[in-house]
Amino acid sequence: MSRINIQGTIDNIKSKSNVYTPVIESIVNSIQSITDSGKQNGKIEIILHREKILEFENQIPNIKSISIRDNGIGFDQKNRDFFDTFYSQLKKDIGGKGFGRFMFVKYFGEVTVSSVFESEDRNLKSREFRFGRQFEIIVDEKIQETQAIDTYSILNLNNLIDSHSFDKNIETISRKLLEKLLVYFINDSFHCPTIIVRESDDSHSVILNDYITGKNEIQQINEFNFTLTSEKDIKKKFIGKVFKIYFAGNQKSKISLTGHNREVTETNLHKYIPEFEDDFFDLNPKNQSKKNYIIKTYILGQYLDEHVSLERENFDFDKEKGDSLYPFSQADIERESAQKTKEIFNNDVSSRSEKKISKIKNYVNKNAPWHKSYVNELDFSKIGYNLSDNEIEMALHKVKHNKEINTRSRFNDFFENPENLQNGSLNEMISEISEIGKSDLAHYVYNRKCILEAFREMLKRNEEGDGFLEEEIHNIIYPMRRNSENTTYEDHNLWLLDERLVFSEFISSDEKISSKKINDALDEPDLVIFDQKKSFRNGDNEFSNPLTIFEFKRPKRKNYREKDDPILQIGKYLNKIRLGKYEMPNGLEPIKVNDCTPIYGYVIADITPKIIEFAQNNQLTESPDKEGYFGFHRGFKMYIEIISFRKLLKDATLRNKIFFKKLQLE
Repeated sequence: MSRINIQGTIDNIKSKSNVYTPVIESIVNSIQSITDSGKQNGKIEIILHREKILEFENQIPNIKSISIRDNGIGFDQKNRDFFDTFYSQLKKDIGGKGFGRFMFVKYFGEVTVSSVFESEDRNLKSREFRFGRQFEIIVDEKIQETQAIDTYSILNLNNLIDSHSFDKNIETISRKLLEKLLVYFINDSFHCPTIIVRESDDSHSVILNDYITGKNEIQQINEFNFTLTSEKDIKKKFIGKVFKIYFAGNQKSKISLTGHNREVTETNLHKYIPEFEDDFFDLNPKNQSKKNYIIKTYILGQYLDEHVSLERENFDFDKEKGDSLYPFSQADIERESAQKTKEIFNNDVSSRSEKKISKIKNYVNKNAPWHKSYVNELDFSKIGYNLSDNEIEMALHKVKHNKEINTRSRFNDFFENPENLQNGSLNEMISEISEIGKSDLAHYVYNRKCILEAFREMLKRNEEGDGFLEEEIHNIIYPMRRNSENTTYEDHNLWLLDERLVFSEFISSDEKISSKKINDALDEPDLVIFDQKKSFRNGDNEFSNPLTIFEFKRPKRKNYREKDDPILQIGKYLNKIRLGKYEMPNGLEPIKVNDCTPIYGYVIADITPKIIEFAQNNQLTESPDKEGYFGFHRGFKMYIEIISFRKLLKDATLRNKIFFKKLQLE
């Protein structure tokens, strides 16, 4: 009599099993029982028992119990003792671990067996028992005489534990069972019994064998052999059988490693060959309809049979790397299997690969020309098939990053060994550094083109028919309420105004230059809504260094009052600076500006009648293109220029046009 802590054994099962696992185990046991009987008319029934629901409830009831019936040799004394022995070795030669039956009580509240077998005196007898949950595997056993005329076994998996559930559709259940058992159906040296899944009321049934022969929804299309050789010249042979599986839903093409005719692991094929990520299609020449399918490659071999784990959910060898005990890893086997499968579908894979490469090149040409020098360095065989633009960008950026790291490392190593100067590789490294620099420059120029396009759109009327606000224009050129202490040159677009302003020493955008309180009759300019000011300075805080002030007006604005004169606003702001009312950000000293300091004032606005009036009142000269005014304001001792938004955009575009052409951006 057995005595084992059954519940403790169940609790310690470290397996990736699921609710189908005990059903698969039972079917395999039935297949083995029929094989032992020598019957050619073997039959296995998987009977689905659903919970009772009210007739008016329009839904498919859940499956609560499953019975598996076969016409094999039944639970004779030898098989009974095998069932009652923990880690039995009876079926070791055919992959039996003596452990799978514990999956029954992991998922079901009650497990019973009813069987007719041939006793030692060659008479048929019946045996019934229940799977214990405490210390004995077989409990409540009864052996009786029977009127049955043939052997059979029924395993009842009753009362599915509430935390688990089966798919409701019988077709879905059937396909999942078939995919796990498919190796039995395709084994050339094995006659697979008829396996039927049916409802307990006989309202619907599915013959699994028909998926391969009748419905033809699963087709074996090819097979291959390969041999792996380790560094120590250990050789292991494997067989691959390749199937088309039609109407696979949202499944992906896979590689399945098997052990003793059972699927043990499955891995997406696109892990190794990205082009297998999508479904494939057969085209019907009569009506041009498409029939989708996935690929499933089953791998068989003695190496797999010998090293399948106790739970049959994985193998003893490592997933990624072989070692002295197990020379080949799961990845080693899968990688070679994927390549063999690729050869079978070479035309489809090549076509998809070309589309992928074309998509990446089109992205670079259209959206990221600065990456052109890196495209040919991509390993397209390892890049996903259905890449988004963001994923393409990341892949290219990774190439660039790796190249930068590698070049920097080589450069450092080069100068640590002076003899390297003699081998002529210095020019090669300088060329690589130059190429990286060109890529960065191309990216920067492309961003400029995008900014110009955005700026052009903002000069149009918005959906309400109004011009965009000053603050929106302001933020494109320089972020509001920011200064050069917290804004890098990559974060602003002062080049729209003047290239010389990009690296100004200090920039204050729409904020007081210091926190120094001003108690003066002159009010602080309105820097938040309409009259945004910007001031720039080249060089240190010295009287001789130029100061530049910008005043933005809203595009399309026409209603100016006299006090809105932008030239006077800049002048008043300048006078307060000259009077020492503003300090440098560190507060150590006031901004140094006197009457001899070069001052440049710029007004950016649409040229309207009122703006023209302001210009004429301040004795400015109209520019030859009639897009602005300029002149020296003697009262404020500053050079002043009024520039239209259209001229600002036009001039900035012309300054960058040669770069756009060189990069083929237009």
